[in-house]
Amino acid sequence: MTAGLVVFITLLGIALVVFWIEPLGVLGVFEKVTPNIIYRVRTERPLVALSFDDGPHPEFTPQVLEILMRSDARATFFLIGERALQYPDVVSRIRAGGHEVGNHYFSNGATLLDSDAEFAVNLEKTENALGMSTRRKLFRPPGGLAWSRQLRIARAKGYACVLGCAYPHDPMRPPVWYIEWLIAKNLRPGSIVILHDGISDPRRSIQALPHILCAGRERGLQFVSIGELLQAKREQTDKK
Repeated sequence: MTAGLVVFITLLGIALVVFWIEPLGVLGVFEKVTPNIIYRVRTERPLVALSFDDGPHPEFTPQVLEILMRSDARATFFLIGERALQYPDVVSRIRAGGHEVGNHYFSNGATLLDSDAEFAVNLEKTENALGMSTRRKLFRPPGGLAWSRQLRIARAKGYACVLGCAYPHDPMRPPVWYIEWLIAKNLRPGSIVILHDGISDPRRSIQALPHILCAGRERGLQFVSIGELLQAKREQTDKK
C-alpha cells in the first residue's frame, strides 16, 4: 500500500467520522472557513432551536405541529415556495402555532446550476409565497449547498444563511436510535437542530421527535425558533 493511498484512506475515514458523528469540537473550523453561515448561536441562555426542512407537507407537517404543541415547543420551518403555494392552509397552521417560517428556495432542487438572476428570482418567489415581511429573514439553501456569490445575494436581500450543528441526515433514512442519539449528543445552549418534515418518508424523524424534546427538557433546555435564538443573542450582547 502506497503512502498516498494510506493518506487517502485516513482522510476518508476522518471525513466519515465527522459526517456521521458530528463532533462539536470541529464546528469551530467550519465557522472560521464560512463565517457568514450560522451553525449555532453563542448564548448563555438555555435555548436550542428546532428546524424542519422541505415542507409544507399535508400529512407530516401537521403531525410535527401536534407534537410540538404538546411539548410547548417552537420551531422554524424552512419551506419550499412551490409547496407553500400548494398547501397554504398548512403554512397558516405553522404560523398559528407560533412557529417561524424560513426560505428554502422555490423548488426542491440545488441552487448550484442556477445563474445569479435565477437564484434571486427563486428567492423572491419563495419570499412572496410565504408572505415573509420580517426584517430579519432566514434562508437555508437546499441540501445546505450554495455558491458564495449566491449567499452574498441572499444577504443583500436581508437574509441570514442558517445551517445547524445537530443534523442526523434523516433524508438518508437512518434508524430512529441514531437520530435520537446524534441530536441528544449535540444539544447545548445555542444549538440548531435540522430535521425534515417534507421528505418522502419522515416517519423516523417524527418518531424520534418526542425523545429529542424530552432529552432537552431533562437538561433544562427550551426549544425555540431560530429567530428567537438570534434575538436572545442580541439581547445578551446589548447587556454587555
